[in-house]
Amino acid sequence: MNQSCLSYVALGDSLTVGVGASFLTPGFVGRYARLTEKTLDRRVITNIFAKSGIESSGVLDIVSSEPLHDKINRANIITITAGGNDLIQASKDFIESRDQTEIAQSVKECHSNMMKIMQTIHELKKDCGVPYIVYLLNLYNPLPQITLADKWVRLFNQQLSSFDNKKTIRVVDIYTVFKDRQEELLSGDRIHPNSFGYQEMANTLVQLGYPKEFNEYSSESRGKP
Repeated sequence: MNQSCLSYVALGDSLTVGVGASFLTPGFVGRYARLTEKTLDRRVITNIFAKSGIESSGVLDIVSSEPLHDKINRANIITITAGGNDLIQASKDFIESRDQTEIAQSVKECHSNMMKIMQTIHELKKDCGVPYIVYLLNLYNPLPQITLADKWVRLFNQQLSSFDNKKTIRVVDIYTVFKDRQEELLSGDRIHPNSFGYQEMANTLVQLGYPKEFNEYSSESRGKP
């Protein structure tokens, strides 16, 4: 691959797959890649490794897969979506049992899995030799009718924010974007974003900006002074 291109690896669950977007439009991954090309005047090569319906443990399995390690090592941009399916399932269990234990355990397991995901990526990136940034998308609450669901989503997001080092790892605040806008931004299944919701996610990613090293990397790779 020509070094003037940026390598983008998207890891995650159904949000990374783009479930809920209309048939002819991409989810946030494709939209973000196109916005990045326009913003940086660079070609973006995108690789998506995601599966609809998986929980955070499934995303950990993807990241731990050795055949993907070279892709992750070479990536300039990485996005990760994980945890939503864990909390949705736990919330549904809570509706039936009214027992908060399932949700509390789910948040604990999600955080543990996220730590393992980030540890794996850290090991793969520590000597990668290319400028990079990892974006962790936090969770929105698709179940605002369940008061406790919002409590646990916010707790998970609070834990996730601890990974943000303001440089190579950024947490993307999707929660605030979707708060009180579920009717507008969710698809017919009331769980996944619609096309407009995915566009809002892509816009939020772009608004966080890019490492200044991307421009320096571009100049070096193109032989510009």
